[in-house]
Amino acid sequence: MASIPFTLAALATSAVPGLEVLSVGPHDEDTAYATAVIDTDRGELLVRVPRSGPAEVRQSAELLGLAALTEGSRALLPFSVPETLGMTRAGETRAVVSTSLPGLRFAVEDLAEDAILVPEIAKALAAIHDLPTTIAHHGGLPVRSSRELREQVGRLVERAEGTRLLPQTVRERWMSVLDSSEVWDFAPTMVHGSLDAAQLLVADDVIVGIEGWSEFGTGDPAVDFSWLIAAGAGVFEAVVPRYGNLRSAGSLASLTVRARLYRELEVARWLLHGVEAHDQEVVDDAVAMLDRLVDSLISVPVAAASRPTLSEQEVEAMLEETPEVVDHLSETAAYEALDEDRMFGVEQAFVETDAPDGSGTGADAGAGGGSEESGAEASESSADAETDVMPDIQQHDDASEHASAAAPDDASDHPTEPIGDEDLPR
Repeated sequence: MASIPFTLAALATSAVPGLEVLSVGPHDEDTAYATAVIDTDRGELLVRVPRSGPAEVRQSAELLGLAALTEGSRALLPFSVPETLGMTRAGETRAVVSTSLPGLRFAVEDLAEDAILVPEIAKALAAIHDLPTTIAHHGGLPVRSSRELREQVGRLVERAEGTRLLPQTVRERWMSVLDSSEVWDFAPTMVHGSLDAAQLLVADDVIVGIEGWSEFGTGDPAVDFSWLIAAGAGVFEAVVPRYGNLRSAGSLASLTVRARLYRELEVARWLLHGVEAHDQEVVDDAVAMLDRLVDSLISVPVAAASRPTLSEQEVEAMLEETPEVVDHLSETAAYEALDEDRMFGVEQAFVETDAPDGSGTGADAGAGGGSEESGAEASESSADAETDVMPDIQQHDDASEHASAAAPDDASDHPTEPIGDEDLPR
């Protein structure tokens, strides 16, 4: 019933009171819906009726996302977004009438590194990710933290591993990204969530509209880049730096790693779909894709890619955010540590003592004069030196006290004279 264009046009007049339909035509771009294009007194509109339960769920999520984009939010975007005009019952489901955006679609494979659309794509992505996250909170949209997204990816990899069809090389690659804290250190933003070339509408080399807002919410900005990996060589690498120039996006290297991971995980989802639907053809297709992924793995380990090289600006920002390390040692302990360094950092004794045989000083004896002593002999020499030093120190103290007592009160009457070399002790 709902697949007939004229029936869809009749449903549109029921969904939008007072609507005048001038003409109607088929619209078969999305086979998940029965869709018709109607020309009305309010312009060209779309009427869509979901053909399955999953399509109905996706349509409900899209309605919620479009409703969250208020007039103020839409004004922040450099492109148009569909507007829902009304809905009505259509058998067991519903028919939804919305505005039809102008523009043409393109194939992602047709993009080139120097394509005019490259800066346009970067501009559109930056505009979406710069939307205030309060849109998600006020509109009842999904709000996902970086930790939740990381755990979600881990559960997906775990489920794929449970099929026993996931190659070990691919699993290790994905787990190495999951285990890297640096890769998942990002600030969630508003994301389209299901962006690809089929959602973009272009006119005069400018992106004039974006459709498909069923996954709109707070999430990982890298998910909106994953579709670009299927483009021509260098396209993804050309969009990312342009995007970085338009907004403060954190580590672009980490964003790149996550975007590639999301792209590869589409194979895991396809595999799980085939297993759960008991569709051997889909399973075989997914296994073949995994085998090609193994063959195309880059030689650089993902663990190394998960620790990206920081740019000069990122290093300066990191140094500014690095807290000062406070030494908890007290001043006394610090001085003691300094004294220990002095005590154990020298190679000869401070006090010169006569050797037992009178042949030299303690320093000379310690040096050995070219001879070597065993550990036991060195220990005995050290004990003897301590015994000999103590009386000398006591005698020195007594002599000092005696000299102080015998010294005249007026020392200025006895001027000193320079000491000659002959007066110095040997």
